[in-house]
Amino acid sequence: MNRSELDSLKNELKQIYDRKIEVINQTGFLDQNQIPSGKKVYNIETSLMFIDIRSSTVLTDAIGRKNMVKIYQMYTKLCRKAINDYNGVILQIVGDGILCAFTNDSTGNSGQRAVDAAITINTYIAESMNSLLNSDWEISCGIGIRTGHVYVTRLTTDNGSEVAYPSDITNYASKFCGLAQKNQVIIDAKTHEHLDRKHKGYCEPYQTSLQNTYIIKEATWEIQ
Repeated sequence: MNRSELDSLKNELKQIYDRKIEVINQTGFLDQNQIPSGKKVYNIETSLMFIDIRSSTVLTDAIGRKNMVKIYQMYTKLCRKAINDYNGVILQIVGDGILCAFTNDSTGNSGQRAVDAAITINTYIAESMNSLLNSDWEISCGIGIRTGHVYVTRLTTDNGSEVAYPSDITNYASKFCGLAQKNQVIIDAKTHEHLDRKHKGYCEPYQTSLQNTYIIKEATWEIQ
C-alpha cells in the first residue's frame, strides 16, 4: 500500500461525502432496475420483514448440502407465496435470509399484512412443508418486523451494482429475526399499532434495546 493509493481513495470518498443527497418520497417500491445510483434516494414508508431458518448450519451438516438445496427451494417458494398473498415484495434473498416489504394500500395497513404473512409462513411450513419431510429434515423460522421509513439507493459493486435499504428499521428487522426462536415473530411498537384487537391478542411484551417490542409465539392459522 502506498500514499498515492490512499490519496486516490480519499478523493473518491470525498466526492461521495460532498454530494448533496436528493430524497424522493415514494408510496411503493419501484422495480429494482428503475432505481438510479448516485445522489437520488427514495424514501418509503413500509413494514420490513426479515425471515430466516433456525439452525440452518446444523441442519446442513446433518442432511448434506444437496438435500439442503431442496429445503431452500421449498422454503423460498412458500415464503414467496405467503408474501404475495398479502401484497408484499421480496427485496433481497441472501442464503436462507429473506428481506421483504409491505406498504399501506387498499388491502390494509402494512404492519397488519406483514404479521399476517409471518403467521402464514409458519402455517405453510407446518402444514405443507414439514408434513412432507422426515423429522430430521423439518425446519422452523425466526421472523422480525419493524415499521417506519426506509431509504432505497443503489450501490456500486464489483459486479455492477445492487440496491440497498439503509435504515434503522432494516437493522432492527434483522436484529429481531436473529432474536426470534423457533416459530416466533418479534415486532416493534409501530407494527403493533397497525394490528387489530384480535392480532394484538397474539402479542406479548418482549424486552429488547428498543422500547415497546412485542413477540408472537408459535402462531399459526386454524385449518378449516
